[in-house]
This record gives sequence, structure tokens and C-alpha cells, in this order.
Amino acid sequence: MTHFDSSQRISAFSGMALIVMLQIESGEIIKTVVLAAIGGVSSYLFTLAFKFLLIRFRKKFK
Repeated sequence: MTHFDSSQRISAFSGMALIVMLQIESGEIIKTVVLAAIGGVSSYLFTLAFKFLLIRFRKKFK
């Protein structure tokens, strides 16, 4: 069984990531990053709003 040390794992992962990055157009990467950021922020804000409404609802009916 062949054992890989950490430098070989990092090299293999970096090479794979580089090949994937070269296959994707730069516009797609930027679009993906922006959409992921928007999705994360909207999810976080929805969670805060839901938590706020839940606390208010519980206080109102106690």
C-alpha cells in the first residue's frame, strides 16, 4: 500500500484544482462567487428574521 505524505496530497490537490480552474471561464467563476455570497447573506438574514419573529410570537402568547 502506498502512503502519501502531506506535500504529495497538497500537490495532487493543487494540480487538480488548477486543471479545473483552467477549464472554467473566468466569468463563470465571478458569477458563481457573487451568487454564493448573495445566497449566504440572504439565508443569514432570513434566519435572523425568523428567529426575531419566533421570539416575538412566544412573548405575545405567554
